[in-house]
Amino acid sequence: MGTGMRWEFLALVIVFICAMLPARFLSVWTEPLALVVTVPTAPITHFGRAARDILRPYKTPWEFDAPEAVALRADLELYKTLYAQATIDREFLERSLASVGAISARGGGPVRLVECSVIGSAALGRGAQAQVLRLNAGTALGLVSGAPAFLDNDSIAGIVGTDLSQFSASLVPVERLSGIAVRLFPVQPHGENVSALPGAVLRPTGHGTWTAEVASSFALTIGMTARLADERWPRIALGARIGEVIAIEPIEQAPLASRIEVRPIVAAESIGSLTIAIPEGQP
Repeated sequence: MGTGMRWEFLALVIVFICAMLPARFLSVWTEPLALVVTVPTAPITHFGRAARDILRPYKTPWEFDAPEAVALRADLELYKTLYAQATIDREFLERSLASVGAISARGGGPVRLVECSVIGSAALGRGAQAQVLRLNAGTALGLVSGAPAFLDNDSIAGIVGTDLSQFSASLVPVERLSGIAVRLFPVQPHGENVSALPGAVLRPTGHGTWTAEVASSFALTIGMTARLADERWPRIALGARIGEVIAIEPIEQAPLASRIEVRPIVAAESIGSLTIAIPEGQP
């Protein structure tokens, strides 16, 4: 074997060994060599790119205000809207199904549940207490005057008013109702006997709350929940939340009694959609 062939064979062996080595071992000495080659050729490379840009300038597929680009952006926004609509609609349906299931499980006899939405309001006089809401459901769906309306499964939003038509009905918000008998439940129940809990009759104050005088040995606290305990209401509404105690003050003429102020759980302006519970015995 000649000397030239031995050197060629040795070079092949070295190249083979280098090819089998991990990249991190090769980069130690190959990167400096690459820089030695790249630095001299960089000006030529930049010149070639500049010549290319002059001879064949880069063009976007469409101008920003081209009809095709405008149409694509419009389609993109449409699909974003459709996706948001489907997502929100699904959330509303899930909440509606949960509400219907929770109200149906309350008992109180067979009832027919009607889902409806608020489509307007009317003022009957001055002040927050004078507002009546309008619903997009009426006698065609079985609505009757006095039927309770629920929001968020267990909160009383109001009752169906006397202004009924085939396809719409009035809703009297709960804050406008007077003479509601309730039972006051503690913030943290500890197995108290419900019959021993204090009762009260709520009367409007004229500024969106109720007041009541409570004579009971049970300790009254801020945050107590007022739940419906009025036998004039349908049974399915009993125990539903009406309001929350926000103020307590003693009555000087009656040392054992206190005057409380109760704020409605559901404010009229927050009602969007609700569930009407109609006892099956009613038309």
